[in-house]
Amino acid sequence: MDIRTQVSLLAGVVSFALAGSTFLRPQGRGGARVLFALLSLSLGAWYIADFLALLSSRPLWPRLGLAAGSLVPLAAASFLGELLALRRPVAARAQEAATGVAVVGLAVAATPLFRVPFAEGAVAVLAFGSLAATLFLVFEHRRAALAIRERERLFYLLAGAATAVLVSGLDFIARLGHPWPTLGGVATVLYLFFLAQTLERDRLLDLPELLGKAASISALGLMLALVYGGIGYWLKDRPGLFLFNTVIASFVVLSLYEPLRAKVEEWVVVSLFRERFELIRQLGELRGRLSPVLSPPEMAGLACAALESSRRVTHTSVYLLAEDRPGFRLLDHRGPNPVPFLDAGAARGLLAAASGGERALLSEVVDRRLAEIARAAGSPDPEAARLENVKAAMGKMRAGITFPLVGGDRVLGFWNLWDDRVPEAYGSDEIAAMIEVAEQAAAVLESSQLFERMKERDRLAALGEMAAGLAHEIRNPLGAIKGAAQYLHPRETAGHDGELLSVIVEEVDRLNGVVTEFLDYSRPVKSQLAPTDVNEVVARTVKLLQSQGVREGIAIELRLSADMPPAIGDAEQLKQVFINLALNAIQAMPRGGTLTILTVEPAWRFADVARKLRGPDLVEIRFRDTGEGISPEARDRIFIPFYTTKEKGTGLGLAIVQRIVKAHNGSISVDSEPGHGTEFVVRLPAATDLTPVPAGRPETGEPLLTDLAAGGRPAGRLDPARLPRRERQRRKRSR
Repeated sequence: MDIRTQVSLLAGVVSFALAGSTFLRPQGRGGARVLFALLSLSLGAWYIADFLALLSSRPLWPRLGLAAGSLVPLAAASFLGELLALRRPVAARAQEAATGVAVVGLAVAATPLFRVPFAEGAVAVLAFGSLAATLFLVFEHRRAALAIRERERLFYLLAGAATAVLVSGLDFIARLGHPWPTLGGVATVLYLFFLAQTLERDRLLDLPELLGKAASISALGLMLALVYGGIGYWLKDRPGLFLFNTVIASFVVLSLYEPLRAKVEEWVVVSLFRERFELIRQLGELRGRLSPVLSPPEMAGLACAALESSRRVTHTSVYLLAEDRPGFRLLDHRGPNPVPFLDAGAARGLLAAASGGERALLSEVVDRRLAEIARAAGSPDPEAARLENVKAAMGKMRAGITFPLVGGDRVLGFWNLWDDRVPEAYGSDEIAAMIEVAEQAAAVLESSQLFERMKERDRLAALGEMAAGLAHEIRNPLGAIKGAAQYLHPRETAGHDGELLSVIVEEVDRLNGVVTEFLDYSRPVKSQLAPTDVNEVVARTVKLLQSQGVREGIAIELRLSADMPPAIGDAEQLKQVFINLALNAIQAMPRGGTLTILTVEPAWRFADVARKLRGPDLVEIRFRDTGEGISPEARDRIFIPFYTTKEKGTGLGLAIVQRIVKAHNGSISVDSEPGHGTEFVVRLPAATDLTPVPAGRPETGEPLLTDLAAGGRPAGRLDPARLPRRERQRRKRSR
């Protein structure tokens, strides 16, 4: 066989192999992957038909070759239009022209027109003209691209295609008798391999990836040539052993290919792209440094510092799931300030992508997909709204790439990177290394949460043991002191002595209260959780406060939502929480003011996102006062046990409140500014499987407290028949 015959056979076999490998891989780009397989099949059929035509004089093979070759422009136009998301009218015109070429070619191949002189040449001219027109559309698409990196990658795509078309055209001219080395098949196969790698990574390749692939292919080809050439030379006089030694050599080649490919690609990157190699090296070291870390702030600091020192990012940040409200709080960052808090609504697109298995979200991929949807005809695509939400969230966090930090079945945070100097600044190997770091960071967050729970358990166990001893050792002497002071009748003792006895009794009662609160805090919270009407608990709390007397100048305003669904909670413990928060608000207004208590129904359409964040839908109870406010220093410490700003406070009230709320799988947050009042927000899981009933009268027949802000509109109630039996019995006993 001459060189032309061998090249045709090689090109045909490799084209079929690429088509088969494309079908065998998992679907990654949908239509583009299928169209690439069809392009490879049409090229493979063309080259195999040419190979058979060179070996045989039968007219069938040239006809099949002409038919297959006339389909190549249509397959190429369809594939490039899908791969690059060309504008639909432009891509449609290219496909219509290529379809015309295919119809003419098939007609010539299937009819006596094939015997007409120059008919085959005319079809070839039309085919190459159609390919040239398609490449011109790619050129125009490159000129319209805004990103420098995208234009560079499109240049590689365009240059490879133009080279393959040009060399194949020269091959066709050589068949007419003009001397020219047969290189079209080789160029076409190399270009198909480049396209296959592009589909495998779901993005156009940049220069380092191209050089690495070219070097690895060259090294493999050289290794194969040396191995099989050596075997052929060694066994030229012993053909019987050739097959056995060829099998052995094949195993050797397959064993060495992967490590050799990795080494060659690494050498290319180190030699020509030092910064890229340095980033990958630092990411590998960062994974090792994160292994022993348990503190989320330390983890975020290490990650941001490593990326900053690589000089390959201008922005990097780490967001962590907030404990006090649905959303993510900025933990650490480098570069210009991103938003300090990303609320749950803004993050719902990112959460949906993470729940779908996305490990990295790239802004350029989001933009490309939005452009594809915008060009598509028909009704609005629901995916567009999610992508717009993702784009907006990444913009707020100043992220070019966002990595969800997933632990268990929850998104614990986000790690963001951006180099605003260069669009699409990172290659596939860099992104793969970043994904590994993100997984390590997620493991740190998950381990940190487990460690904190263990510390809390041990701390409470120690407190419980100490509290039991203190209760015995302190309360016995307290009882004796109080009994002796009361025996002396402070009210009947005149003058200064009576006042001192009253102080003794009062301080004994206060110290006994401290011991009681300490015991309450140290004991495990045992809640009887059931669907609970929060509006009713709030109303009972206010009635209890008013029955005990509210200081003059204090007004309590209720704003109870009529559509409030029940919450999952323990009514008695929630009443303890609400009383504590209300008393704190009243004490914060020594010169009088207004305490506003609001109940807010959940965002019903936000169920999926809420479950990704904190669990089910949430109801809110807000305690808003017009008092003196809390300083920033105190605001960060008010939930710490024994921290207090009151002269006679124990510092355990809010700590107990927080424990009860957390035992309800809820959260409590505070928003305050000195001189402008304070607002505490309690969020509890809503019993969304139960339907709130319209406002009505309670079981006692008495009207419920009205919503003062709504002009006396009755607040919503839960139908008693829908309550569990235990809750109905508890309410019956309380009446």
